[in-house]
Amino acid sequence: MKIKNVCVIGAGIMGSGIAQLIATHGYNVNLVDVSEELLKKVKNSIEINLERFFVAKNKITKEEAEKILNRISLNVNKHEAVKDVQIVIEAVFEDMDLKQQLFSELDNLCKKDVILASNTSSLSITDIALKSKNQERIIGIHFFNPAPVMKLIELIKGNNTSDEIVEKSKLFSESLNKTVVTVNDSPGFVTTRLIYVLCNEAINLFTKGIASAKDIDTACKLAFNFPMGPLELSDLVGNDIYYHIGRYLEEELGQKYQPSPLLQEMVESGLLGRKTRKGFYEY
Repeated sequence: MKIKNVCVIGAGIMGSGIAQLIATHGYNVNLVDVSEELLKKVKNSIEINLERFFVAKNKITKEEAEKILNRISLNVNKHEAVKDVQIVIEAVFEDMDLKQQLFSELDNLCKKDVILASNTSSLSITDIALKSKNQERIIGIHFFNPAPVMKLIELIKGNNTSDEIVEKSKLFSESLNKTVVTVNDSPGFVTTRLIYVLCNEAINLFTKGIASAKDIDTACKLAFNFPMGPLELSDLVGNDIYYHIGRYLEEELGQKYQPSPLLQEMVESGLLGRKTRKGFYEY
């Protein structure tokens, strides 16, 4: 099976970035969300990103940017969007019930040789697949934000994912000019489990007044050669996202993963980071 057409479900920050990335590498993309108005805004944002970060920096030409945009089709109808695709990538909110329902629906809609992939950053692939019949074709393809730039893809093999699907997904991921690591299913996988612990401990340090947010981030950037500090990263990803990840990891792995009380307070107060213009920093 040669992959030519891809469906991406969810046009948020990750979904739109994944669609842009895949279209950049020559694939046709059906981008799906619930609102035509939202989809048009997202495609306009992709156009701006291509101009600002790629055309203006002479990484691609205007003609190439137009071709990338033309490869992205917008659709509010999943049934239509998954026709004639070889892989579906889900990038909806990190909610187990939502993902289980979606994958069960996709399992019934799609031909049996279509790969069904989740971009989840923490939820068990095995559990996501539980309500689907053909669990062997469900896999995790975890992109990183911003998807067009970050070099890594974390490929997660569920307990029932077939070796054939893992190999096909790896080849597809590598065709996007990414480095691929393959991990067995576990809550948080490798990357999210480690970065959550760092971010949560940084929040605890900040809570106890050991250092300011800026000094914690500066220390991590210069000591560990990180591109951004843990509190900056939490604001970028979304403090609500890290809070939900923490709750899930605590439930699955134990109390040592309990989210910082401050993180919970910030989420309840709407201080979610960049998307609300205020978190550990103001934007």
